[in-house]
Amino acid sequence: MNIKANELYERISDSIKQGKRYIFLRGSSRSGKTRAAVQTLIVEALVKPKTVMTIARETQVSIKNTILVDFQEEMEKLNLWDDRLYNKVDMVFRFKNGSVIRFIGLDDKSGKLRGMKSDIVLIDEVNTIDVSSFVQLDIRTEGYIITAYNPEIPTDWWGLDYERKENGVVLVSTWRDNAFLDQRIIDSINSLKETDMDLWLIYSESQIIPPREVVYQRPQIYTGEPLHFKYTYYGLDFGFSSDPAALVEVKVNDKELYVKELIYQKGLTNDDLLHLMRNEHNLDRQNDIVADSAEPKSIEELNRGGLKIRGVSKGSNSVLFGIQKVRQHKIFIHEDSHNLIQEFENYRYKKDRSGRVTNQTQGMDHLLDGLRYVVAEFIHNKPKKFAII
Repeated sequence: MNIKANELYERISDSIKQGKRYIFLRGSSRSGKTRAAVQTLIVEALVKPKTVMTIARETQVSIKNTILVDFQEEMEKLNLWDDRLYNKVDMVFRFKNGSVIRFIGLDDKSGKLRGMKSDIVLIDEVNTIDVSSFVQLDIRTEGYIITAYNPEIPTDWWGLDYERKENGVVLVSTWRDNAFLDQRIIDSINSLKETDMDLWLIYSESQIIPPREVVYQRPQIYTGEPLHFKYTYYGLDFGFSSDPAALVEVKVNDKELYVKELIYQKGLTNDDLLHLMRNEHNLDRQNDIVADSAEPKSIEELNRGGLKIRGVSKGSNSVLFGIQKVRQHKIFIHEDSHNLIQEFENYRYKKDRSGRVTNQTQGMDHLLDGLRYVVAEFIHNKPKKFAII
């Protein structure tokens, strides 16, 4: 058996030999931390028969599309994957020597988590779960717990307390530690430095950055029409009496987004909105439009009127998730988009009573929501090569 492992794999092995219980892998994007952790569990399963392991993530859906895929890929590289050994319903892989790896989403309401005992636990994206879920896994783990996360965390995150324990350790890695990384991925990570320095420090340098009050950096203003773009999408946020209906056009050129305000008006019925979108902005079934999924009736009425609108997918509708993805692009705003420019300038994170910046937003965000829907639905949501279902 020959595993192509990076240096982080060896550092994890050393921490296990030292008797560390809490092994936190703080890594930049594509540092190889998750792969190294998965490889560690596979080796443990093979050399220690009847070892029971749990791999956990925030949700059942996310685990199927991420670390479960990574596990299958690593097993196939070692010629160890066998469909007959994997139970799709229970999401359990049973090795021939009696070792078991089970995959769980921590949003499971069946109560399985509370009765589940393990020798080893791996928690991916541990910064997205609450401390109570971590404690439930901790008190039922005989050996050690490995966690992996990107350092986009508050400075008082609960996981830092476990890293500081005598039997805890944090192993910091960046993409530079991943010898198998494609140059195009490296260039994409480094391009964050041009669009958002905070995200570059987090996703390239693995640094913990205190939250800033301003959500977005000031965008550049453009006039006329962009000369170079590959795709055009539209984002719609519904409104009526108290909030305006808001529609943005987003032209995409790699990491550059050219955003233009098309509609920003209160009191519009769905018929009014349909008239504006079709007759004033010439939209029809050839145009890709995404809207707030909380308004399925409005989406259906507009589709029956000759448009092609989808609701933003579940999981992509998170405000913080969308903000993070928007911030990874260089934003250009059309000079006539006065309301959009104002939203960008006034959008802030709230402060608590102590004056600390929270992750709750404030300010008008109707056009910004439309932009967020486009980025999350059409630009970020690219299908995987394959996934286990």
